[in-house]
Parts: sequence; C-alpha cells; structure tokens
Amino acid sequence: MRSFFYILLLLCFQTGTSQTFSAWPAQVLDQELAWNEANECYIYFDHPADDTLHLKWRQVEMSLPEGWTADLCDYGLCYTGIPANGTMNPAYDTVRPYLKLIVQPGTLAGSGWLWFRAIDVQQTSNFLDVYFNLHTPGTVGTNTPESSTFQVFPNPATDVLFVKNDYATNAFMQILDVSGTVKWQGSLAAQTTLSLDIAPFPAGVYFLKTGKKTERFFIWK
Repeated sequence: MRSFFYILLLLCFQTGTSQTFSAWPAQVLDQELAWNEANECYIYFDHPADDTLHLKWRQVEMSLPEGWTADLCDYGLCYTGIPANGTMNPAYDTVRPYLKLIVQPGTLAGSGWLWFRAIDVQQTSNFLDVYFNLHTPGTVGTNTPESSTFQVFPNPATDVLFVKNDYATNAFMQILDVSGTVKWQGSLAAQTTLSLDIAPFPAGVYFLKTGKKTERFFIWK
C-alpha cells in the first residue's frame, strides 16, 4: 500500500516545462528519523555536467509535529527554521545543489512532511516539486497511533475520492482543509464505500476525520 501511494505521488507531482534537472535520490524522500538526534535529510538536484544550474526555491506547504524542531540549509546558506523562500548559489559542472533539513524530533513519536518547489532562476517555467516525508517511532515503548478503521483512496487524488467505512456501525465523517474549515460532512453506512466529487476542491492537504481518528490525504491538480 505504501509503495502504491508513492508511485501515485510521484506521477502527480508537478514539473515545469523544458525540464533540465532532476531530484536525487527521489522527488519524495521517505526517511525515518533517529529520536533524540539532529537528523540530516538531503534532496540533491542533478543536471547535465556541461550546464550551470541556478535554482531558487519556495516552501509550498509543511506540517511538523509540535515539539519537533527543523532548520533548513540550501546550496549557499543555512537558516534558522524554515523560511518561505531562498536562492541557491549557481552550481557548475558536476556540483549538485541541494536542500537539507536538520530535524530534531527529540523523543516524540510522529510524522511530518515538507513540500518545496525548486525553480530555475533563468527560466521560471522550469521547476520541480520535492517532498520530505519524515517519521519516527520515538523512544522505545512509545505508544503508536491506533490503526484507522476507514480508508481514503487514491492518495493523492484529483477529481474523485473514495472513502471506505470499515466500522461495524454508521460513521459521521468530515473533510477539513489545513485551516480547519469543514469542506464536506456526512454519514457513511457501515462496511460501505462512498465516492466523493472533489474536483471543485483546490489542490492541497486535507484531513478526513471521524470520531478520534484522522486520515491525511492530498489533492493534486
């Protein structure tokens, strides 16, 4: 299931025209963090050896657990925290520019993500979206979240979202955006699947909530 999610995510990731650079090791970096340490998380940008790559970047969206700290470095500067945007030094020959996160989760279990867009300074229509998907089990013995009793798919979605209720009873559900605004709500019968038209929803991160459980999903356009 996880591999299917990342295949969909990569296929749905936006890229600009005349693509001349790529992300390494991948557009989506899935990394487990060591607890109580400063973890370094890199995404590099490859380009032809006979070309110069000059990138700027901007933060698109991010969500980190309360209590985690994160700082960002690019090919040129290190920042305190995660700024909204920045410009890297030009990269010549085989030098690879990069985005690096330094994340300290402490002893707190959880997962977080950060979404950036890297843009060619010389040709702004040439860009690449990259995504850090970070998680840690925290200290030994930390309780893990209870498994979901409903499913949301595909994830990411574009026009249609399917919600499957695995509860033995009817469930009241809500879809919320990152600001907490309710975008949809309704009741779903036990052991049934509902098809929702999400075409009018803007691209972004959403949450399907029922009872004490919340499932995060993405809408790409």
